[in-house]
Amino acid sequence: MRTPLASALVGATVVALLAGLALRSWPLVLLAIPPVAFLALGSLEPPAEPRVSATRTLSRDRLSVGGQVEVRLVLRNDGAALGQLELLDVLPPELVLLRGSNHLIVSLASGETFETTYEVRPLLKGDYAVGPLRVRSFDALGLGVEDGVVAPPTALAVAPAMEVLQRAQLGPRRTRPWFGHVTSRHIGAGSEFWGVREYVPGDDVRRINWKASARLGRLFSNEYQGERSGDVIIVLDARRESAVGTLTDNAVEVGVRAALGVAEHVLASKNRVGLIVQRDVLDWVPPAFGRKQLYRILDHLIHVRAGGEWPFGFVTWVLTRFFPRDALVVLISPLTDRASLEAVVGIAAHGYDVAIISPSPLEIERRYLPPSSDRDTAYRILRMERENLIASLRRVAQVVDWDPSTPLALPLRRMRTWSRPG
Repeated sequence: MRTPLASALVGATVVALLAGLALRSWPLVLLAIPPVAFLALGSLEPPAEPRVSATRTLSRDRLSVGGQVEVRLVLRNDGAALGQLELLDVLPPELVLLRGSNHLIVSLASGETFETTYEVRPLLKGDYAVGPLRVRSFDALGLGVEDGVVAPPTALAVAPAMEVLQRAQLGPRRTRPWFGHVTSRHIGAGSEFWGVREYVPGDDVRRINWKASARLGRLFSNEYQGERSGDVIIVLDARRESAVGTLTDNAVEVGVRAALGVAEHVLASKNRVGLIVQRDVLDWVPPAFGRKQLYRILDHLIHVRAGGEWPFGFVTWVLTRFFPRDALVVLISPLTDRASLEAVVGIAAHGYDVAIISPSPLEIERRYLPPSSDRDTAYRILRMERENLIASLRRVAQVVDWDPSTPLALPLRRMRTWSRPG
């Protein structure tokens, strides 16, 4: 295979010969001799075939956005000596180099081993492939090349970052007959004090109220509110029109981060969590408990990309047919259109409790626009329209108007308690 240098020399030779013959100028014809001689010398020693074996190892194959992973390449020349060998370990554009390089030129003697490392950082969640490793051997004059592909791609899974909601009051209002962390109106096992009653044989000695017993002269036992679990269904709006912002910082990516944080927080409270993603396909995860459910939800969120124009009515259809009616529906949406108001009213009319976490598209766009008086005027007008929409939604749902530049836990803590006795 010829290099661009060889192609340029061939072109110069042809131009000189044609010009010399057309103009009957022997000096122009003689100008074609040096490139021809150079090409002839290069053909005497063609490039060696790159018989190279290579292995690639990653410091870890799963990480979250913003993390770092080290890539280690080990090559061995199993063929003839290679005076000039170009290496390119192919990287997707979402992986940014932090240290080292994935593109090198080295020389390898026969049987020699070469090792290099570089470090990358993912900018966006998803499943990526590091590689393959492409090699190219040049001849001594750089006129010919031999290409090869070694070290097949290595899979790398990048999870979205997660909002930390440790102290947020987030949970279902209505419970089911399973033990959990949500306070119910029923007496049972729990930690919230309810009252005192007379001792009954068989009561746990640890529940005896010794102060009341000593004061009244007979035994009394403490009663506690039972703690049970409920269902939370997360609905993520990932339609194309919701991707307001840049490729790596938009309302959909921010919503994925919030959805993962909500799922982790609610599952840690021993409640069931389900997921519905509204994108180019309508995808959902049935509600379930535990760490495995968090991994199922994480696996679905990794592959979320903005797309599609599904109307909200389809979400209501899926909710009413595949999810329990007494669940808390947490809608994560930038609320870019008035159709969201009708959708929330429809969901509430079917008996669901609705809460909305809305990453503000106005605040996202504002960070990337240059300051100007026109921009400030437009921002104030759009802000008033958004406040009117949110005020209408608060008649049927709890709404968090969230500036994604701040932690989600802050506006959640300012809300009234979500987990109410029921």
